[in-house]
Parts: sequence; structure tokens; C-alpha cells
Amino acid sequence: MTRHETAAWLLAHDRYVILTHRNPDGDTIGCASALCRGLRALGKTAHILENPQFSARYGRWLDGLLCPAPGPEDTVVSVDIAAETLLPDNAAGLAGKIRLAIDHHGSNTGFAACSCVEPDLAACGELVYALLVEELGVALTPELAEAIYLAVSTDTGCFQYANTTASTLRVAASVMDAGCQAYAINKVFFGTKSISRLQLEARLTESMEVLAGGLVAICHVPLGWMAELGLTEDDLDAIASFPRNVEGVEVGVTVREQAPGRLKISLRTGEYTNASAICAHLGGGGHKAAAGATVQGEYPAVRAQLLSAMRAEGVPV
Repeated sequence: MTRHETAAWLLAHDRYVILTHRNPDGDTIGCASALCRGLRALGKTAHILENPQFSARYGRWLDGLLCPAPGPEDTVVSVDIAAETLLPDNAAGLAGKIRLAIDHHGSNTGFAACSCVEPDLAACGELVYALLVEELGVALTPELAEAIYLAVSTDTGCFQYANTTASTLRVAASVMDAGCQAYAINKVFFGTKSISRLQLEARLTESMEVLAGGLVAICHVPLGWMAELGLTEDDLDAIASFPRNVEGVEVGVTVREQAPGRLKISLRTGEYTNASAICAHLGGGGHKAAAGATVQGEYPAVRAQLLSAMRAEGVPV
């Protein structure tokens, strides 16, 4: 559906329950918070489904908005979710019941009954802003503005990534004009690291595998490091970008062990390599420069699958 059609759809329905994805980041949480607040401003009943992986630092965007489960008459909407395989464990039973997907992933599988997907946008938050503010005329309160800023700043690396456009910056400027305290958000999410996070980065630097003459860097985060270093989910935020930050690296890969036998692969690539195409070989997807996949198995076997997928897309490893 177009933006205009999606806005009309949102006006025509009610009793919303909004879904976020597994390993929730600022884009999915910011979008859910903004959409929930915007729908309430329009007189709708709206909640965000609890996600067992929500962490404490997102609490201010979720306070008063959560529900434990949807009812049979509720309208289920997903934000920033490309496939039903990315639903959190407590939402797995909602597969096939999602009425609307609002997303910006080109790899979106079309799982929802209706979809509004714009792959050219840097963040799903840009689309939520367009629907609420430009199409539906919702007034930007400071709370709504900060939710949108959280979304767009997260998926652009605080506006450093190549996906940042003039449109992205105009959205950021608009929400700052409406009272968003951008510095406070930037300080927490982009300007502060815990000792545990710094220790993790030191280990990753020491253990990083560099291939293809320095074009490829692979970091492996074993499950045992979580307890050993005292890491929280917040400490793992944006760790996928770490190997890509090394000078000369075109393909940066982070392989994180989430549970015994379950590994999350995250790719961040430069302009010459399609991360989504590589991850598609592994059952995942995403964007051209940022994509991921969850694979079952032990690290040596998963590493071999990863290298095979990269070779299939022309990466000389």
C-alpha cells in the first residue's frame, strides 16, 4: 500500500497491538512507541506487545504502552520487521495473524495481510513519521518526537552511515523543533560505553579474523563471554558495526552465539558488496549494507556456511 492508503487503513481500524522484532533496537522500539502514541492521539486504543528482550534503557519510550498479549479482536501491526522469523518468542504464535507491516527492508517477505514497505528509507522511523505527521496530521509532542528521533538516529549510526539522506535529516530537524532532546539520546546511545563493552571490544580486536587481504573481518562472540565479562544486552548494542569500522574492511561480520547451537550473523558492508544477498543464502536478509541471519549449528560449521555464502556473492574468501 502507499502511504496515503496506509494512513486511511490506520484510520479505519482500532484496537492495535504493535509488534517489535527479536533483539529489538532503537528503530523498532522508536517506531512502536511513536505509532502507539500517534494512534492514541487519534483516539484509537493502542498498545505495544511486551518483548522479553526489551532492556532497561528503552524504558522511557515504553512506559505505559505495553500489553502482555493481544486479544482475539485486536489489530496486529508490525514495525521494522522483514520476516515472521524475526518475531520474538512470545509473538511466534501470531504468525499469519499480522494485519499490517510497516517496514523499510527490501527483503520484506510480504508476510502480512497488508504492507507498507519503502526500502529507500534509511530508517523505518522515517515512514512512521510520514504516516503520522504528514498523512494523518498528528501533532508532534516531545514524547512522540523523541521516539521518532530514537528510530532514525539508531538506523543511521547517529547520521554517520551512507544511508542517511537529506530527508532523514529533515525528519530529525522537525522532531528537534518539536522538543526532542537529541543530545541526551545521543549521549546514552552513541557517546557512552560501559567497562564491559570496552573489554568486549578489546577481545574482539585481539581475536578478529581478517581475510581477503584485509577486505573481510570476522568477529565471533561466544555465549560464555556474556557472564565472563558481565555483559548485558545493552552492551551488545551496535556491536555488528565493530569489524566494519576497521580501515580497509569492505565486509564486516559479527557472529554472536545467542544460545547453545544458535548463532546470529550480522553483516555490515561497503558500497561494493550486498549484505542482504549474502544473508539470503543463510535464510536471512535486510539491507544492501546491513543484513543478518540466524543459523543453527556450532561456530566452525556456521563459519563455513558464511564463507560459502560470501563466495557465492563474489567475495574472495
